[in-house]
Amino acid sequence: MKILVVEDEQPVSEMLCKALEALGNSCVSAHDADAATRVLQEQPVDAVTLDLCMPGRPGLSWLEEVAESHPQLARSTLVITGSHLDPDLVERLARCGAGVLAKPFTLESLAEAVRAQIARPTVSAD
Repeated sequence: MKILVVEDEQPVSEMLCKALEALGNSCVSAHDADAATRVLQEQPVDAVTLDLCMPGRPGLSWLEEVAESHPQLARSTLVITGSHLDPDLVERLARCGAGVLAKPFTLESLAEAVRAQIARPTVSAD
């Protein structure tokens, strides 16, 4: 599986890519929402890990745009955040179909969260 890691902190991005690659995935990284959009325009990805707090456009805003144009990819997105999950934020993430993994996390919880998010049933448009 090819996973887009959207994370502005390079050490965190590198750690996520190494962990996901150790699980048998390939990764491409983007340091902000605009770079992530460029990646999506240039190559297909199967899933996304997304930091919410980035410079420029916030991760949640980017995710809501992705949910409009690539709804299945939004449902295959795992938001990794250390932010407080207030009810409005939780509702907006749920509308996009994204899962959440709170920081700090273990490699085991990362692996389980990615598997669980990807294994979610797809929603078909009728």
